[in-house]
Amino acid sequence: MPRNRTVASPRKLPVQARSRATVDAIIQAATYILTKVGWEGLTTNAIAERAGVNIGSLYQFFPNKEAVVAELQRRHAADSRVGLRGALEVLPDQPSLRQALTLIVEMTVKEHRVAPAVHKAIHEELPRTVRHADDEREQLLGQFTAALKPFMRGVPDADLAIYMMAVGAHGIIHTVTAERPTLLNHPAFITELVTMLERYLRRD
Repeated sequence: MPRNRTVASPRKLPVQARSRATVDAIIQAATYILTKVGWEGLTTNAIAERAGVNIGSLYQFFPNKEAVVAELQRRHAADSRVGLRGALEVLPDQPSLRQALTLIVEMTVKEHRVAPAVHKAIHEELPRTVRHADDEREQLLGQFTAALKPFMRGVPDADLAIYMMAVGAHGIIHTVTAERPTLLNHPAFITELVTMLERYLRRD
């Protein structure tokens, strides 16, 4: 007999200002618990208590903690993508690959500076079963590939190269965010990462 899938979407969307304030308080409470205590300590009762709402109000909008976490991830991704979308608009105007990559890396690092504890908690505390695919990230990768193609030299598969670049750069930045977050503000960090990516995308 197939197992029932956990519902990970809100019961309803808040319309009135009071309802939106309640949902905001629930998400803020879940964020606090996830970053300070971890996944095991994240329960609907703990979230409601931290948010200052009764459990019935929480269940009015979210059927379980997975649905709360799904909304938390959606908001975090939306907040962190603002800079990258802005970078895409001016990327074609950059005169060189190095300047284009610098713009991308600066925006990505800035993305990780937004609530680094939340970013770390999402990637290290949440079980893989409740992590949600970032569809917009895939769309952005396609747009970045199109924007960077004119700068590339000697790259046999541009799509694969951009994907590997994105995975590698994100892995480095994520590790730094988790282990040495002060490096995100180090002036040499962006320069070194850009140099590595530039040599990968422009080959002799």
